[in-house]
Amino acid sequence: MTLVPTSFRAAAKSFIGCLCLFVMPPAFMPAEEPPAGSSSSADLIDPAAFGFGRPGAMVDVTFMDTQDFANRDGGLDFFETRTILPFLTRKMGALRLGLSLGYNLSELDFNGLAGLQNETLHTLELQAGLFWRPEQSRWWGLGFVTPGLGTDFQGLSWDDFEISALGLLGCRFSETFSVAGGMFAQYGAEEGMIVPALGFIWKPDPFIVQVTPPFVVLGWRATDRVTLSLSAYPSGGSWDVEDPGVNRVDLSGWQTAASLICKVTERVSLSLRAGMNVGGELELRDSNNRVLANETLKAAPFGAVNLRWQF
Repeated sequence: MTLVPTSFRAAAKSFIGCLCLFVMPPAFMPAEEPPAGSSSSADLIDPAAFGFGRPGAMVDVTFMDTQDFANRDGGLDFFETRTILPFLTRKMGALRLGLSLGYNLSELDFNGLAGLQNETLHTLELQAGLFWRPEQSRWWGLGFVTPGLGTDFQGLSWDDFEISALGLLGCRFSETFSVAGGMFAQYGAEEGMIVPALGFIWKPDPFIVQVTPPFVVLGWRATDRVTLSLSAYPSGGSWDVEDPGVNRVDLSGWQTAASLICKVTERVSLSLRAGMNVGGELELRDSNNRVLANETLKAAPFGAVNLRWQF
């Protein structure tokens, strides 16, 4: 197995969504009801709607301006809708087993690059996770496996399939500081990656610092219902497509954003974020894995809205 990234954003999404679980139960597992009158400050901040923190269903929509090609005329237009739905959980003593389903709809307009025009691309992921946390213990453990598809659904093959896995051991040193470490692995399209998973979360109320590379967020809980944050996280995706010339699309980048998260009711929250997509790279390959185009993308502004219903 070649130790190179296949879909950095997809890998990072699965990695950070699980690495952040050492302060809250996984998104696909039910959290205990908070005591009456307690503050929501125990929750993690999820400005990019990757689905960690309190369990629930969510829809996230991102609108992005054209990312111009750095070395040629034209650019890439990008629009994305993401959903996460937890649907099964079982508790067995100190263990919790859960399943969740994630779906991304990505609309890309390549404006003629390598013969591509408008493409509708899909990412479908099933996550199965096992969470271990004994009562009265500061230690916890987590393992998960996430098989998925990145495709245009014009024809399915083994190249559409991707799988990732994570194993973590964590420790809560205090009510405000937690760390975790382990290993993350992913395989897809005959390429793979294995990387260490390290991070920490520090919560000097009313602030919170979440450093779980490649995700970083600095948040301030202005009130019980309003949270402001600055964050940076990967963007993009990887898909297998059925086209006479192009077989593989890999899009990567970083989104830096300022976010406003508002708790509308006890169960419903609405968040808005805006910022710049930077460090964009677009690679197209043919059926023989030959590189047809490798384009650097200029920075572009984006905006996003997220609606979440918490269980």
